[in-house]
Amino acid sequence: MLRSIGQYGEDLDGPTPYEMGGPILNKRKKRVQESFNAHRKTWELTGCTIMRDAWTDIRGRGVMNLVVHSAHGVVFLNSVDCSTMKKDGKYIFELVDRCIKEVGEKHVVQVVTDNASVNPTASTLLKAKLPNIFWNGCAAHSIDLMLEDIGKLKIVDSTITQARAVTVFLYAHTRVLSLMREFLGKDLVRSGITRFATAYLNLKSMLDNKKELQKLFRSVQMDEMGYLKKVKVRDSNRSVRSEIFWTGVEHAVNFFEPLANLLRRMDSDVPAMGFIYGAFLDAKKEIVARFDNEEASIQEVLHIIDKRWDNKLKGPLHRAGYFLNPYYYYENKLEIELDGTFKDGLVACMEKMVRDGKKEDIMTTECQAYQNEEGSFGRDSAKRQRRNKNFDPGKELNIYIVEIRCGTGYAILSLTCSSSACERNFSVFQQVQGSKRRNRLLHDKMKDLVFIKANSQLEQKRMNKDRDPLVDRTHADVMENEDNEWITGIVPVPVVDTADEPEEEPIPQPRARAAASKRNKARQPRKKLLPVFRDD
Repeated sequence: MLRSIGQYGEDLDGPTPYEMGGPILNKRKKRVQESFNAHRKTWELTGCTIMRDAWTDIRGRGVMNLVVHSAHGVVFLNSVDCSTMKKDGKYIFELVDRCIKEVGEKHVVQVVTDNASVNPTASTLLKAKLPNIFWNGCAAHSIDLMLEDIGKLKIVDSTITQARAVTVFLYAHTRVLSLMREFLGKDLVRSGITRFATAYLNLKSMLDNKKELQKLFRSVQMDEMGYLKKVKVRDSNRSVRSEIFWTGVEHAVNFFEPLANLLRRMDSDVPAMGFIYGAFLDAKKEIVARFDNEEASIQEVLHIIDKRWDNKLKGPLHRAGYFLNPYYYYENKLEIELDGTFKDGLVACMEKMVRDGKKEDIMTTECQAYQNEEGSFGRDSAKRQRRNKNFDPGKELNIYIVEIRCGTGYAILSLTCSSSACERNFSVFQQVQGSKRRNRLLHDKMKDLVFIKANSQLEQKRMNKDRDPLVDRTHADVMENEDNEWITGIVPVPVVDTADEPEEEPIPQPRARAAASKRNKARQPRKKLLPVFRDD
C-alpha cells in the first residue's frame, strides 16, 4: 500500500474523517461479519457458548461485552452501554436472551458469566424461558479466587510481602537493576493477567533464580553501592540470605503452581469441558504429593479449593465432560461407574440438549458401546490416544468417537468453561478510547471500532498456539506496567464492584444500625469549601 502511495506522488488526497468514520468503517465491519460464516457452521455442528462480562471505562461508562465461543474459536459479538441501567438479574437476562436469539436458540448450549451475585437471578429467569440451555460460572474466575484465598493465608501472605520488598528494591535503583540483569541475564519480575497470577509468576521466577539472587546480594559490586546499609534494604538482604524465607517461597509456589497450571488450561480458548473435573482432581493430588502426602498440613488449602469447586464447577456439563473424556474415563472406570453422579450428569445433558426420544435411545446404545470399548472405541488407534493429554476429544471426535451420531457428546466436549475472552476485550476498549481528556467517541462508533479490532486480534490469537494465558501480553516490557506492585510496591486496594453486591441489602438489627451509622459517618469525605475571591 505504501509503495502504491509513493508511486502516485505528492498529490494523493487521503480519506476525509467522514469517509474514515463512515463508508470505510462500515465496509471493514461488513468484511468482519462475513468472516463469521466459518464460525456459524461450527455453531450448527457442535453448538456454542455465550459469554458475558461487564466493565467500566475511563469515562465512567458501564460497558457489557457479549462474546461467542465454539470449537472453531472466539468472536466478539456485541457490546452494550449500560451506564444508565441497573445491572440486576432481570437486565442481564434480557441482554443474554437477545444475544441467544441473534445466535440461534438451537445452537446455544450454555451461558458462562462471572460469579457475581446477580447472575443466579438471571440464571433462574433463563431456566424458566429456555430450560434447554445451561448457565455456568466462569472457571477462570473461580480458580483466581482460589489463588486469592490461598494468598491470604498467613504463611503465604508474609512470604509474598517479603518477596515483593526484594523486587521493589531491585527495580527502584537503576544501578542495582543493571547489576541484577547482569547476574540473572534477564528480568526477574513478570506481569500476569491477575494479581495472584502475577504473585505466582514472580515467586516462581525468584525460586528459579535463587542462586543468582544470593550471589547478587553477596557480591562486591552490590556492597560498594552502599544500599545494603540502609534500614529499608536490610530486611530484603536478610530475606535473600535466609533459608526460612526460601522455604516459604517454595511452599507458596507448591500451593499456587498446580492451580496456576489448571488456570492456564481453563483460561485458554481451547475447549476444556472434558478436562475441568479431572484437572481439579489432578491439581489436588499434585498439591498433596508436593508435601510428601502429609494431607493434614494442607487441609486448609484443600478446603479452599473444594469450597469454590463444589459451589460453581460441578454441574451436569462438568460431570458429563469427565465421563465422556476417554483420557480420564478408562483409567478411573471403576470409580466413575460407582459414583452415579457422572452418569446422571450425562443423562441430564441428554434430556436438555436432545429432547427427542429416538435420539436419546440411540445415544444410550452408543454410551453402552463407549463403556464396553466396542466398535470404534476399541480400536488400537483410539487406545493409543487415550493417554495423550494434549489430544482434544471434542475437536477430533469424528476420528476418535465416530459412533456418536447425535452430536451431544461432541457438543459437550467442544465447550469452554470460562468467560475470559470478554475480559481480554477490555484492553481493546482502552486502546480505542485513548485518554480521558481527548476522546469523546460515542458508544456506537466506539463499539464498531472495537468490533473490528477485537475480532482481528481474536483471529490472530487463534493462530498463535504458543500464547501463555497467564502472562499479560499487553506489556512487552515489564517496566511499562505501572500497576505491577512487584515493581512499584503499591498494593492495590480491593474494589467492590456494584454488580457483585446483593440486589437487596438485609435489614440491620438495632445494635448493628448504630455501628453501621458510625462507619458511614467515618467514610463520608469532608466537605470542601469553595474558594472566595475578592472579585466575587
